[in-house]
Amino acid sequence: MFFKKSIPIIDTPTEADLKSWAYGEWIEYQAWLFHHGFLTLYDWQLLRNQAQCWKQRPLLSVITPVFNTAPDYLAECVYSVQTQAYPNWEMCLVDDGSDNPATIACLEQLVKDDPRLHLHRFSENQGICHATNQALAMAHGEYVVFLDHDDRLAPDALYEVVKLLRKYPTTDIVYSDRDMLSPNNKRFMHLFKPDWSPETLLSGNYLFHLLVYRRDLLEKLGGVRVGKEGSQDYDLILRAAELQPQVRHLAKVLYHWRQHEQSVALEHNAKDYAYQAGIAALEEALERRSLSADVSENKELWRGHYRVRLQVSESKSYQILQLNQINQACEADYLVILGQLDYDQESIRELISWLEIEDVGIVTGKVVDQQGKLIHAGLVQRHNGIPLALYEGFPENTPAYMAITAIVHNVSIPQVNCCVIRRSLWQQLGGLNTDYSGAYAMLDFALRALTSGKRIVYTPFARFVATSEWQQIEWLEQDRQIFVEKWNTWLRKGDPYYNPYLSLDVVDMGLM
Repeated sequence: MFFKKSIPIIDTPTEADLKSWAYGEWIEYQAWLFHHGFLTLYDWQLLRNQAQCWKQRPLLSVITPVFNTAPDYLAECVYSVQTQAYPNWEMCLVDDGSDNPATIACLEQLVKDDPRLHLHRFSENQGICHATNQALAMAHGEYVVFLDHDDRLAPDALYEVVKLLRKYPTTDIVYSDRDMLSPNNKRFMHLFKPDWSPETLLSGNYLFHLLVYRRDLLEKLGGVRVGKEGSQDYDLILRAAELQPQVRHLAKVLYHWRQHEQSVALEHNAKDYAYQAGIAALEEALERRSLSADVSENKELWRGHYRVRLQVSESKSYQILQLNQINQACEADYLVILGQLDYDQESIRELISWLEIEDVGIVTGKVVDQQGKLIHAGLVQRHNGIPLALYEGFPENTPAYMAITAIVHNVSIPQVNCCVIRRSLWQQLGGLNTDYSGAYAMLDFALRALTSGKRIVYTPFARFVATSEWQQIEWLEQDRQIFVEKWNTWLRKGDPYYNPYLSLDVVDMGLM
């Protein structure tokens, strides 16, 4: 088993920190790649042969705006498309008024040698949004693949996308895992993502790359919006999410995001406007959804993370109960289940505020002990039915993978003694299943809520401190057997909000 290098995120990293990660070896990830991340020429040929036998081979349009790109990076980017195992693609390149002769010469040579490459040149710089929309206008494919001008696709990226589309033909959006390319051209800083997580998206654009859209969805959205430069991708996915698209996650590293001195990836202040534009995109998204909220950049985290403070409707009521009281009659809108915990009213307000989102049915908060160590910062449901408490026992401000302890995000199950439930959902599902004697009744309820279409949210901003009477949850073996038998199919698929390449044996999200 190999473990990732920890990425400090609670304290804002310095420029030196970022560069040290980029130039570091990341030995653990290199070892993981040796087992999971390489495609031999023989493997590539097998994929090519399979793709050529498919009766349905949709055209994929790769769109890439270009501006003064270093020729080596640009050629490598285009070559990563030309060497795809899946053969039915086109690449739409839009030069956004480059004045670097080397960039222009590189583009002209590339297009001259390959008729699948289509080039449009603006005489003057129009901006990334205009260039992206021009590339979209050139696209003929059923699906559009976004590729930045200095990044690379994995050789099997388009093959895996089409393989998924063949299995799920109603898919509107596909995204994959990714890693980064250091200035030394080494792969590092893997990002192993969860499945589609609408509330996680409100904490920042966790999707990044690879991102593929059905073209008619992009046309319906009007492409990217001019004026959103720097956050055009974030704004696009936020608007797309409001159309209830079918979104699929490919749990494979299919995109390599390059870091260099001018990139946001390496120099986090290189494009300060991008983060301000992200706030604006998020504010507008919440307004379109009729959600009153304050949005700010989360200053305790690496840039690109946002803090949403939803306002609670004054008409809503809640009642605080312990788990053994939950079956008692209650007329409140929300049932707040708390064990032996100290808290303030702001934490209660934060907890119930996420129920302002109609499709959220349960919200859970952060629990720490009296020494400030984490008891609960999100649970992962394991195959054996016993949840994994992420970063349990770590100091509260411990650096966490993907900032998981410190951002609002979707989860499959709540902390049994720290959550709030919609009373209407409670009534709809008939409360707790009396087949269980203990805490598994709440896990069962959570999975019933999840499979009925309601989502579950963890917020670290609802903070609770365990009292001296706090007791660890006892997972009764008899209940576990009932739970595993009932939910066997779901459990075997794996927790949708936890990447299958992350370990279920350690709490700090190490690599499998």
